[in-house]
Parts: sequence; C-alpha cells; structure tokens
Amino acid sequence: MIEIAHEIKEKIRRFAKKRGREKALQLIDIIEDFEQFCARCLRIKTKEGGIVPLILNDAQKKLVETVFKQLLKGKPVRIIILKARQMGFSTTAEAIVYYFSSLTEARNSKIVAHDNAAASNLYDMFKTYYENVPGVVRPMRKYDNAKKMTFENPTKDRAAKRKKPGLNSKITVESAQAPTMGRSDTIHYLHISELAHWPESKKQKHLLALNQALSDAPGTICIIESTANGIGEPYHRQWEEAVNGQSSYIPLFFAWHEFPSYRMDFENKEELHAFIESMDATEKELQQRFNLTAEQLKWRRRTIIDKCNNDVKQFQQEYPSFPEEAFLVSGRPIFNQEQIQHDILHAPDPIRKDFDDRLWIWEEPQPGEKYEIGSDVAEGLDEDENDASTAVVFKRRTGEIVATLQCWEEPFDHARLLDKLGRMYNNAKLAPERNNHGHAVLLALMEIFRYPNLYTHRDYDQKGNLLEKEGFPTTQKTRPQIVEDYRTAYKDGLIKIPCRRLLGEMRTFVKRRGKAQHQEGCRDDILLAAMIGWFIRGVALESEPIVPGGLHNTPKHDFDKESGRDEYDDDRSRYRGPSL
Repeated sequence: MIEIAHEIKEKIRRFAKKRGREKALQLIDIIEDFEQFCARCLRIKTKEGGIVPLILNDAQKKLVETVFKQLLKGKPVRIIILKARQMGFSTTAEAIVYYFSSLTEARNSKIVAHDNAAASNLYDMFKTYYENVPGVVRPMRKYDNAKKMTFENPTKDRAAKRKKPGLNSKITVESAQAPTMGRSDTIHYLHISELAHWPESKKQKHLLALNQALSDAPGTICIIESTANGIGEPYHRQWEEAVNGQSSYIPLFFAWHEFPSYRMDFENKEELHAFIESMDATEKELQQRFNLTAEQLKWRRRTIIDKCNNDVKQFQQEYPSFPEEAFLVSGRPIFNQEQIQHDILHAPDPIRKDFDDRLWIWEEPQPGEKYEIGSDVAEGLDEDENDASTAVVFKRRTGEIVATLQCWEEPFDHARLLDKLGRMYNNAKLAPERNNHGHAVLLALMEIFRYPNLYTHRDYDQKGNLLEKEGFPTTQKTRPQIVEDYRTAYKDGLIKIPCRRLLGEMRTFVKRRGKAQHQEGCRDDILLAAMIGWFIRGVALESEPIVPGGLHNTPKHDFDKESGRDEYDDDRSRYRGPSL
C-alpha cells in the first residue's frame, strides 16, 4: 500500500538495533495501518488548546476507507465531499496528505484553502503533525519561509546531501485568494478545501490550473470537500456530475447527525419530556427518517437559533440532513420547495437501471397498461456544455412516473433508445420534442425504426385550418401551458415522482427574467420531458373512457377558451388535456 522511503527505512533499522526487532516490526505494522498511524503518531490541537492523538470518528473512517479502497484497486483517487460544518474532514485530508508525503519519496502535495486565514490554519495543522510525530518517522526538513514543508536534507554540504538527500517531497498550502495558482509542478496529492466558498472570480481559473497540474497516475489523490454555497456554481456542478456518474469523482455526503458531538444533553427528565412535547412536524419527521435522538434534535434547535440567525434554510445549508437541502435556491421557485424536499427525502431507489445506467426504472411494464413518454431532445455531444436528451415514462391509468432516461447521445442514437424504450413499455405513446434536433430524432423514429405509436400534435393556423404533425412543439404558446399544467398537478398531488434527479431539476426551476426556466448553472431537461409526458397523457385520457381504478379526484380546471384549451368534463371526473 505504501512504499516506505529509504530515509524512513534507515531510521527503522536504527530503531531495531536499539529497541529490538519485535518493536521494529510493531512499528512497521503501525506505519502500514493508516488508522493506527493516526492514533499512535499524529497529534492535533483541540478547541481547548490541548494536544491529543488523532482518533478518527466514524465519518472520517468512511473517507479513509474510500481512499484506500481505490488505492488497492490501483486507481487514481478522486473524491468530492458534501458535508456539514466542522466535521473534521480537513483534519483527515491533511492526515492523508501528510502520511504519504512524509513517508514516501518524490511526492508533491498541495492544499488550497478558501482564504488566507484558513490556509494558515491548515498549515498549522501540518506543523502540529510534524512537530509531534515520533522521531523514527519524522523525515528531515529544510527551512521554508512560506507555507511550505520541504522534506529534504537541510545541509548545505553538497557531498552530505548527495549521500543522504532526504525524501525530496513537499507540502504546499495556498489560498484561493492568490492571484494565480501555479501549474508548473506535478501534483500527486491535492486537497481542495471549501471550494464553494472560494472567491467567485478565481474558482474557474484556479480549478483549471490545478486540474492541469494534477497527475492522473494510479495512487494519486484529489479530495474536494466543502459545505454548500448555493446552486449553479462550480462546486455544485461538480457535485451533481459526481452524483450522476458523469465524472471520475466519488461523491460522499456526511449529514450533521453523523457527527457525535452534535448533540446536547438534557438537565433532567422533565426537560426531556417538555422538549418531546414541543417537537414540531419537521423535527418528528427528521427523528423518524434518520432515527435521531432528542439530544440531537435539541442541538439542532439551539444551533438554528444561536448560529443561523433562527433561519432554518441557513441551517440546512450549513448542516444538511440530506444532500439536496444543502443547496439553497435563489430566485422565485416555480414549485413548492417544502413539497419537493419531502419528496426527495422519501424518494425510493430505482428497482434497476438499464441502458448502461442511463435508464432508471421504478416499475417494469405491466401487461394491459398504457404508457406515455415525453422526450426532450438535445444535441448530445458534450456532457459539460450541453443539455442531455431525456425521456420520462408515465403510466396512463395512475399518472405515476415509472422510468426516466437521461443520456448524452447524438440524435440518431437517442432515437434508437426511444424506440427501444417505447416498445419495452407496450408501444407507449411517444412524444419527442420536435424543435431543433428533435426533427432528426422524429425522422429516424418514422423512417428508420418505424415506431408504431408516435404522438401527433394538433393545432390550427390563423385561418382556422387543422394542422397535424408528429412530435411535440415547444413554443411561446405551448411552453407556459405545459409548465402551469404540470405545476398545478404536482401541487395537487396528482403526479407521483420517485426520481430524485427530476425532483432536483424541479427544485431549481425558477422564474428568471420573466420566464420559468432552470437556475443558472443547472438543468431542466428531464423536467421538460416530464412536462411533455404529462401533457400527452392528458390528451390520451381525453380520447378514451376512464379505466376503473384511474384518477377520480382531479380538481376542476377552468381553461381559457381563447388559448384553445378544453374545459374540464364533470361527467368523467378527471382532467381533460388541452388541445394546443
């Protein structure tokens, strides 16, 4: 796992002569076990000013296990962490960096903090490690006047330095406030701290420089850790890409209640009983969902008041219970945020994934059931710069979403996937958006794949002539209507949404510059497919008798006749889709 440097090996040999072979073997066992190395060799400063051994908590152990599991696979380690405040992950990341940098040869490590003060704190952490580590595993170090530790022989005697050069490794700590971030040195171990809080003007430039300098070789490590700071900025995008499997980074989330210190004791049973009686609906739901103790909830309540200005949203950002609540939405949300958070919290995992994990399935096709599929079509060439092509499958009878597809495919390949998906779900009614690249998808579905059940959209020209074309047109006329239909149906509980990635897009769908659209830096491609699918389901219900067991509680809608939308049919007690 670790290739111990020659200098450290020589120290161990001298240790063996002095203390015996058995003691030396015990020392080697400690060195080769990172958790034991932390507990026996590394020291940290406490908030009270004491110096104590570094004993890893459960959350820190999870990070360490992930790192060493990837190393055992012979892979470069890439991890991104979303966390609550002050859970000790900087301490753990620095311990990992120090471990490899101080025991192996020719390694360059870099730590970048969000500001100068944080950089000084992290450098002090390394100094504490170095100054308190047992001499047998303390490498030679030359003096540096910057925030740098260079492990090499400090002598100016060239002959002596050639004979005992030292490790020739170094650790450099920098601040993201620096005007530039050098890319000349190869970086083997990189810790990016509080990325979401880096200066906005520096994030992209510094990240580009660091990524160019970071080696892709097996055994190299990059750990990005941060609390959240809004939606759409680089850290949020990197987190989403990791969660969606679009990058090589492993996402790790650590909730506030995983940290053992985040609890407050009660003075007596009376205070405990009074607290339990006073718990609100949110506290009860959190307790049930995450098996929280009253002591943890007391800490949460006190922290909201004392550290978050009595702002629950601010607490959720600084101390999230689950990933999605950490990222606060700016702007005017189209959908109810509390409803979305509740649905995200209770969203089930897919029963399986298909199409190379691009298709998420919650219910297999059922004999005799009818389905509708809405699809949003994109160019599909680059995951980083273009929207995805998507599809959402609705069960007609119940309004449930049973599958979602998200992929970055060229139009022909997306048409192939849609053809396969539609046939899989009983030749579902399929409605690709026909704007832009959608024309190529429709052409392939009609002329090459001969899909048997394409949606035909009906509209009228200015003279009142009926126009019929395959596919769904997203226009200035249709877009506001499908947005409002979907929003109202979701508000009224008519759409059952199990998909977290769809709910995530709904969460960041806001009123911006007078238009309902995704927040800057976010996506709405699955959501638009869902809106199209919900609309064509309404059209399908309009043209057939209600099936027993279908929807019976849909509220009445008074549609604007001038917009061409049909009125609600009282006899059927169900929604009639608009004819646009």
